[in-house]
This record gives sequence, structure tokens and C-alpha cells, in this order.
Amino acid sequence: MPKPDTSNARALGAFIASHATREFPEPVLDAARMCFADWLAVALGAYNEDAGRIARETAQSWGSTGRSTVLYGTPMAAPFAALANGTLAHCLDFDDTHMPSITHTSAPVWAATLAVGESIGASEAQMLRAFVVGFEVATRAGYGLGQAVTARGLHSTGVWGRIGAAAASAALLGLDETRAMHALATAATQAGGLTASFGTMAKPFHAGKAAMDGVLAAQLASRGFEAQPGVLSPDGGLDRALIQDGSLKLPRVSFDGWQILSNSMKPYAACHLVHPAVDGMRKLGIDAAAMKAARAWVSPLCMQVTGAATGRPDGPLAAKFDLRYCLAMALSGQTLSARDFMEPWRMEGSIADIAARITPSLDATLTVAAARVEIDTTDGRTLKADIPAGKGHPGNPMTWDDMHQKFDGLVEPRFGNRTPELFELTREMGSGRVVERLREMVGE
Repeated sequence: MPKPDTSNARALGAFIASHATREFPEPVLDAARMCFADWLAVALGAYNEDAGRIARETAQSWGSTGRSTVLYGTPMAAPFAALANGTLAHCLDFDDTHMPSITHTSAPVWAATLAVGESIGASEAQMLRAFVVGFEVATRAGYGLGQAVTARGLHSTGVWGRIGAAAASAALLGLDETRAMHALATAATQAGGLTASFGTMAKPFHAGKAAMDGVLAAQLASRGFEAQPGVLSPDGGLDRALIQDGSLKLPRVSFDGWQILSNSMKPYAACHLVHPAVDGMRKLGIDAAAMKAARAWVSPLCMQVTGAATGRPDGPLAAKFDLRYCLAMALSGQTLSARDFMEPWRMEGSIADIAARITPSLDATLTVAAARVEIDTTDGRTLKADIPAGKGHPGNPMTWDDMHQKFDGLVEPRFGNRTPELFELTREMGSGRVVERLREMVGE
């Protein structure tokens, strides 16, 4: 039999193994800090979410000992801390997304980075660089496949997030090229997560399990565990499993530029795919009482994931994936903040009535970052808005001021006057004083 093509794994492994001597431009490191700010905000803001609590309590019940901080918990072994924190960070579905791979990258990769970094006493500077490594490996491994994978019923975060978590962990553990390759292959063979679980606690669990499995994969590889690196090459196994009609293959890996500079942040606490249409409704600035009917044209993926919902969700998790209901919320003046989806929650009949007058349609020419909306008013006008790039997407990015506003809205209800200090700590990640202070403030 011919030897498997391991070229992709070798390119990824070499990138991991050589990261300590690579120059990381300051904009790249600052983007990693913003990812950390976003990760911490959405994780801390999820303090009363059952999925995060159950994952944390379950991991705590295993009785492990370790040095890895658990948000709202006590320190434990790195894989279990990664599970708890990674799940918590995706509970609100308010975390960042790399759109070409449709992956919530920071939730699993930051969870793994912090867990492993603390467990081995790594410096903050090493953690920051390792996170970049994990982000770049995850997004290059899955570049261009996000929509196809999602369309076939798999959660990209559960696929590429595992690989990114393994890469960050491997970087921190100082694995050489060969062992890094096996860490990635071990993560890849665990890939999973079903889109049929969206709207339930299982979706954030995908991110937590990806973080845990990535840590485990790197720890195994550090002791000589071997997998099949060829699965990461085009037609090598992973792509055949994910896209069984063979219409797409894993891309050939190259490291031109930095994918982290094309990351997307969420200004709204709902599915990222609905954001451009929400922007359109808000741009028109019309009161719902003046709306006779409305139409929204969205990307095929948005239509598949959110367009079939009825506009009458049975809970806050389902509401985040209901295009009609989210647009009706925007027309009703709600900001779609985390508070709008928190328990105790009930469907508002007035919003459901508005949702019933909204018609979503597919436009195959639209990207996942774009949408078109129209509103027929009660006085006979038709208002239109085109959104080529929703807020938070590349081309219309969130600034640090935007992130500050998001951070405050998520963190202040729990941390009150300590919130400004927490936010400033995120901007200093890598300085050497952040992790210890964070541990003091956010543990049990």
C-alpha cells in the first residue's frame, strides 16, 4: 500500500514546533487579546447557564487535582478545566466565529490554552502565542469547509476546535514536529458534534469537549502516542468522513498572512448567521407598530440553520436560532444582548405576532456576512436595506470600544465595580500579571 500523504500534518506540525522562534506581529497579538476579552466576557456572563454549571459540577465530581483555573469553580486537572471553561464560553452563543471555517475558535482554544498553560506554569506571553498557534492551525485546517460541514449536519467547532485546542496545547508542551502531528491526528479522530443538537445544552458542550479532547490529544502525543497524520491531508480520511460525496477536500495548508486578523466578533447574543439581517432591520429604524410586513433575504447556510424556525421558540436557546423571532426582537427595540436570552425567559406574544409577519427567503448570492431586508409600512411605503458585511465581520469589525461595551453588559451583572479591572486585565494579557489576578477574581 502507498504511504499516506502527511504533507498537511507536517506543515501544521512544523508551524507548531517552530512557533517559539517565529515573530508574532503586534496586531496579531492584539487580536488574540481581543479574543481573550470576548472569551472571558461570554464565559463570565454565562454564570447562571445550566449547561455550564452541569459541566463544571460533573468535572468537579471526578475529584481531580490540578492547577488549572475553573471559572466559578475550584482548580482541577487541565483536561477537565478545559471541558468546564470551554462549555461555559459557548453557553450564550455570543462568542467569536471564524467564518471561512464556521468555527467558534476561541471557546475551545482559549479554554485549552489556559488549562495547559497553568498546569505547566507557562508564562502569559507563551499562552498568548500558543493561542495564536491554535487559532491559525484550526482555521487553516478547516478553511473554506465550514459551510459544507455544517450543511451536512456536523458542528464545525467540534471538528476544527478540537484541532486548534490540540495545536495550542502542543505548542505549550513544546512538542516537536512529529509529536505535534500525532497530537493533531489524535484530535482529528475524535471530531464530532451534531447541528441537530443546536438549541440545546449539547451545543456548548461541543466546544467544551473539543477543548478537553485537544488537551488530551497533546498530552498523549507528548508521551509518544501515535495516530494517523494522513487524515489531515486532502482525501486522507477526515474530509471523506465529513463530506462523503467528495465534492470538497481539505485544503492544502499554507501559512500566508494571519487568519486571526479575519476573525468575526458578535455584537448580538444570537446565532451569528442572523446578525446581518438584524443589522438591516435596525438600520431601517422603524417601530414595529408601523410595520405591515417584512422580508429578509439571507445566505443559504443562514436559511438552513435558522430560517425554518417558526417564530415561536420554546426557550431562549431555540430563540437564538430562530431568524423570524430575532428579527422581530430587533424591530421591537431589543438589542439582542445576553440579557434578552437569559433565564428566566418566556416567549413574548407581541414579538411572536411580529415574527409571523416576517418572511425569510434564501438568496444564493449572499455570503454568510450579508443580508437584504425590506419592510412594508402601514402608510404604504417599502423600506429597503442592504448589509454587505454585518457588524463584527471583517470589513466592519468591532473595536476595543465596542468590546468594552459588550464586556460590561455581560460581566457587570455579576462582578459590579470589579468589571473595569477585569476588562483592563484582558487588554494586558501577556504582561505577566493577568492570570494570577484573574484566578483570584473568578474562582469559586
